[in-house]
Amino acid sequence: MTGTPADLRPIHYMGNKSRFLDAIQAAVDDVARPNTAACDLFAGTAVVARRLAQRRPVVCSDIQAYSMVLAGALTAPRTFSEREVAHLVELARDWLGTTTPHVRGLLGLEGRALSAAGADPTALADVIEWGSLAVTGKGSDELQSKKDAARGALNPENATLTWYYGGVYFSYRQALELDALRHAARALWGVERDQTAVAALMGTASDAASTIGNHFAQPVQPRWADGTLKRNWVTSVTRSRQLSVFDGFKAWLARYALIQPTTHRCIAVQADYQDTLSALGPEVGVIYADPPYTRDHYSRFYHVLETIAVDDDPGVTPGQGTSQPSRGLYRENRHQSPFSIRTQVGPAFQELFGHAKRLDVPLVLSYSPMSEGTRARPETRMMSVESLMSVASEYFAEVRLRDVASSSHSRFNRVDLSAAIDGSAEVLIVATN
Repeated sequence: MTGTPADLRPIHYMGNKSRFLDAIQAAVDDVARPNTAACDLFAGTAVVARRLAQRRPVVCSDIQAYSMVLAGALTAPRTFSEREVAHLVELARDWLGTTTPHVRGLLGLEGRALSAAGADPTALADVIEWGSLAVTGKGSDELQSKKDAARGALNPENATLTWYYGGVYFSYRQALELDALRHAARALWGVERDQTAVAALMGTASDAASTIGNHFAQPVQPRWADGTLKRNWVTSVTRSRQLSVFDGFKAWLARYALIQPTTHRCIAVQADYQDTLSALGPEVGVIYADPPYTRDHYSRFYHVLETIAVDDDPGVTPGQGTSQPSRGLYRENRHQSPFSIRTQVGPAFQELFGHAKRLDVPLVLSYSPMSEGTRARPETRMMSVESLMSVASEYFAEVRLRDVASSSHSRFNRVDLSAAIDGSAEVLIVATN
């Protein structure tokens, strides 16, 4: 977690906008109609929604449930008393006390693997690669035996995070503690769990993840393609698995207690962008949109957090050409954004621009002109900024480019457009009529 309490970053997030909040707010303020609400169309972590809601009412929308939980926690956080926190943790420990004896074999195996990892990480690599209880017939005989014993007491519904992600994204102990806190939340609030508590749990899971970047696109790869062990992952994984979920959860609740509710109300809507745009009325006087930039679907990076937010048994998609779970243990039917599909991104932007024109409201669009590609994928951006501005000019009278870093501006078709783009990691396209 970084940032001041006012601009809390609730999870580790790709494309996080915390650094650009001042520029985004300034751009929205410049074009928003007086005394109207703002729509944050792809809310993500909801840090933009929180900032905008200090000036005006906000409707924030995202297709992912975790975004809606974060929006509620960031704009209307609940402060828990010490007694309430103690009771929540007590309920979690009660569940843990009845469950832990059934998985002592796995806990012991992983503990020995962590202790030996500095000298020989073979056993720990085995846990990371094949430790999920959803995976069968893989790994050492000892690992398979301990997993079989755990399956006798656990199932995907009563220990969802342990069943799917234990050993892989978290240590077994951490996964069990995350499940225990989910059970405690259910015991206290039922289906309508407290959003601040769930957001704190997601922040804890994000911090504890044994992955590169603390997201969940895929687990650590402990071996090279030829099966030999890598060594560069051992230190970070062993360090991550030492983190206490209970301590992390209480720390996150304390962080949320430090932030004040927003000045204006934020209404969070879990919906596709088309449905949100179709439902907007004259109360909205500006749209801020931060769609995906690349072909990497965000649902792939945050599927574990989505499972925590939804509190369901997600199942897992199978790996290509196999009945075994996919390596990333992705949720079944996870969302696929048209903005991340080359053949659909153009029409998706046309629909976005068309709705803004129908509503006759200005649009502030975040985009990145810089490729973060690899040698195998040298260009990951779905559209160039020039192409986006060209399409936008078909719907708006004026389309301007705003450099987030320097707050410089360029009008579409001006000769200095390319200069404004060069070197900018983030730009704002501001379209008005």
